[in-house]
Amino acid sequence: MMDSLPEILTKGDLRLRPLTAADQTVVTGQFNDIRVARWLAAVAQPFGPEAARQLLAHGAHPGENLRIIEYQNKVAGGLCIGASLWYWLAPEFWRQGLMRRALKLAITARFANAGPPLIATCHADNTASRALLTGLGFSLCPAARRMFFHGTQTSEPCLDYVMAPEQWHLLHPLILLAGNLSLRPARQQDAPTLARMLPTTKSAHWPESEALPGFIEEHRYRGPGQGLFVISDDNRRSVGMALLTKTGPRLCFLSEAEDIRYRVQVMDGLASAFAAGS
Repeated sequence: MMDSLPEILTKGDLRLRPLTAADQTVVTGQFNDIRVARWLAAVAQPFGPEAARQLLAHGAHPGENLRIIEYQNKVAGGLCIGASLWYWLAPEFWRQGLMRRALKLAITARFANAGPPLIATCHADNTASRALLTGLGFSLCPAARRMFFHGTQTSEPCLDYVMAPEQWHLLHPLILLAGNLSLRPARQQDAPTLARMLPTTKSAHWPESEALPGFIEEHRYRGPGQGLFVISDDNRRSVGMALLTKTGPRLCFLSEAEDIRYRVQVMDGLASAFAAGS
């Protein structure tokens, strides 16, 4: 499915993996902690064995993508990124930036392929969650609504936040590495620099300099495998650009010397990056 995640996602000491029956005891304890349960509308209270079994079944449903957050080999919490986004974190792991890291890892994987916008709903009084979502770039929907919370057995005010794939890619651009070079999606402010790299003779693949702003927008990065990238060296100097297309990359460099020096390196780096599923 286009909205499915890899089963395992890792970055440093952080690991996202599917929920298993062995996690039920730890997760039950977390969901019965009022500091966690207070903010989770759909979680039954008290959270018992039957609710744990239902959660396990929910996690096995295609497209729901329920993942345990492991931090330094401990179950710190979890997230579900399917039709909507929701998450929890045990109090001992609060205020360490852990959920931000976990969400960034999961959402990047979620938007690796074309898909609909992602919606997260949080209690209007949950200032920590609201700050987390806005910090990641989610936009607040103007209309508030109410949801029934099992923990309080009442309907309470909630806010929806939305993130579109294009907005995510703009705020959290993919960085590709090719040895000491890096490639990032081109932006409109790159146009003057990229204009100096365009071929001096008319090309079927590259525009005239006056058409470059439109070309940058047309080839704005919207998902892996396609888009216009700026190639920079380890001194952050722009040395070339790469147009990634379904038929393969096309490269253009600032000078012939840089073409000779970097072309093979960039091609090898791109081949390695996409072979690894970047």
